[in-house]
Amino acid sequence: AKPVKKSTTQPENLLILINTMDNIDVDDFFNLDLESIFEEGSWDDLNLSSSPPGGHVSNSNPSIPELTGIGSGRSADNASGVAPFSTTPLLSATPRPGGDINGPQLVSTSTCTSIYRSQDTGIKVIDQSQSTSSNVQQTIQKLLHEETVSKRLLSQCNNHRQVIEVSSFNGSPALYFKWENGITCKEWLDKVHQIHPQIVEFNVRLRAAMAISKTLSQFHQCSVTYNSLSPENIVLTPLEGDYVAKFIDLSDAVICNDEQIFKEMMAVDLTSLGLIFDQLFKAEGGGGEAYSAAAAAGGDNAGGLTNSRRVSIVSDGGEEEVSDHNRNVRKRGKQRAPGEGLPLYLGAMISALLINGDDNDASQLRYKSANDVYEDLKAMVAHSSSHHQSSSLREADFDNDVTIHSRLKFPKDLFYGRQVQMSMILHLLQSSTMLGDQPMMALIAGYPGTGKSTLVNQVKKPLADKNGFFIEGKFDVSVRPDKVLASALDSFFASINASNAGQNTYMSMRWRINDAVGSGVSCLFDVIPSLRKFMNDSTEVDRTEGRNIGGNLMGQRLKYMFCKLIGAISCRSTPLVLVLDDLQWADKMTLGVIRMLMIDPDIHYFLFLGCYRENEVNESHMLSANLNDIREQGINFMTIKVGAIEKESVNALISDVLCLPPSLCRPLSTVVHQKTGGIIMFVRRLLISLNDEGLVWYSLSSHRWMFDLRKIEVKEMSEDVVKHMT
Repeated sequence: AKPVKKSTTQPENLLILINTMDNIDVDDFFNLDLESIFEEGSWDDLNLSSSPPGGHVSNSNPSIPELTGIGSGRSADNASGVAPFSTTPLLSATPRPGGDINGPQLVSTSTCTSIYRSQDTGIKVIDQSQSTSSNVQQTIQKLLHEETVSKRLLSQCNNHRQVIEVSSFNGSPALYFKWENGITCKEWLDKVHQIHPQIVEFNVRLRAAMAISKTLSQFHQCSVTYNSLSPENIVLTPLEGDYVAKFIDLSDAVICNDEQIFKEMMAVDLTSLGLIFDQLFKAEGGGGEAYSAAAAAGGDNAGGLTNSRRVSIVSDGGEEEVSDHNRNVRKRGKQRAPGEGLPLYLGAMISALLINGDDNDASQLRYKSANDVYEDLKAMVAHSSSHHQSSSLREADFDNDVTIHSRLKFPKDLFYGRQVQMSMILHLLQSSTMLGDQPMMALIAGYPGTGKSTLVNQVKKPLADKNGFFIEGKFDVSVRPDKVLASALDSFFASINASNAGQNTYMSMRWRINDAVGSGVSCLFDVIPSLRKFMNDSTEVDRTEGRNIGGNLMGQRLKYMFCKLIGAISCRSTPLVLVLDDLQWADKMTLGVIRMLMIDPDIHYFLFLGCYRENEVNESHMLSANLNDIREQGINFMTIKVGAIEKESVNALISDVLCLPPSLCRPLSTVVHQKTGGIIMFVRRLLISLNDEGLVWYSLSSHRWMFDLRKIEVKEMSEDVVKHMT
């Protein structure tokens, strides 16, 4: 049966759709407008007289029609958790103007309570005939307690079933509450598993998880723990592209005034949250295996865990087996680990929620608050579209070098923080490529290992988007400095020659070089061999002049021709960025070329970026003298200081490398930042060293990276790090 199309005049069609869910086209179902499905009034204005299957208790008052289906004001107090779906034909489903016919409607019953609904108000009624006097008194106390908790939460949290008052209903004690529209998390999961779990997109589940963790965080901010959180007690409602999660049935919630007790009770809530997430993100049907295991061990209500029923996933003993097919690891005789088969980031989050808090070592690796979980989920949403992080956030597999051999894998470009410095460079790039009226220059100064070169490399992509060229060279104490600029230009022309571009693609550049350099271009062929091929020149070169490169005879001439050649490469259609690294080792001729480039009025659409070690250049250094000469020529340039990165940036780096949520990395990143001073090179070296020594390792049993924080804290640092720090 195909689903009934959306209609604003026939809300009863929605229940018909859900009752026939097993036979509908699942693609059509998930193409429905979920916002309209949850629209208020779609489910509430129904008068249903059918009797549900499954042993539902009949209403003793025949004048009150029964309501079955998916109303969400039901309590988790009843025996089945929620009212079951009705599969019998609808006898009457006519919308009623006031939302009420013949008084309140019975929604569900349990041994000692019944749930009614009257318009926007729900009523939990104690059935005194089914209970002893002492049980009735205990239940009344629970109703009063629920009212107290609801009032406590109203100050900061509206995402709960709000209690109106505790009064009476037909002579029986009753709790009146605001009816919450939506669908319980359990109903949603059950129906998803019956249809096809992979149809529900990952982002949909992620938004639901964020809503649940946000509500739990709001509870904890009010010093209230839910204490028995389970999918049956969570009502999900879509709102403006996201979800709102409201918790119903506050009878087991606890107001904690003692800090230690509050921490212990929060740990119980976080464990329950991990079990719910394990179900929510489960790729296979039937619910989460961790949740099922907890239910089998602890009774019917798997959400209400005590310390003795928490799932521990940290274990180093036992024999492990590795499957070549999917590299899933299981210990013999033990169940599949929570979070297994999920993206590593998400699997680590679930395992951290389920770590046994009684283990002192493992407690360092578990969540301390629901707000941390919420913030990490937000970070996952923010980064899920990022190219360099998409695999770690969305794919369950990692390469063998990581999972089997426990080797860290660093991003190719370790760029973290530096937003201010990056914006300054991008502003210069924008000015040089858009205006181009004069050459522009910036110097990047910093200590070794601070990431100067990585910062400069960030201009490659925006420059490529403008069809620009990027030429880079690096001075080294082991290489003749007068060869660096020529080598950089040779590599540039070699890359052009090796490209698949046709002969006519760079014709205009050849014309510009001929016009700028003239016949003198031939004397550059010896120092820039790739230039000859680019210019399609087969004439013989007099090499007697080339042997004197750097000498007094050819120095001035070469500086002039280097300057004109670089100027000919850059133009409005192909702007140029020239980068020279480690200028503290540059020679006099190259520094002279830089000065000539900056004062040449014929050079346009050109940006020079130079990097140097701040600690090796003083006022008497040759670089300082040349920079002063440039200033005296009236040329302004910018000096950008690059230092240590902040602790949060170190945390972001470690989070990416270990594929762990940021909150779980914070203890480790704090220690790493203290030991390295935030110098990116030292951070990388330290992490590699910790991995080599087994203090940071990939756990095959837990399916996440682990670390021994106590041993890392007492680890001694190398001499170069100590020297830098002092």
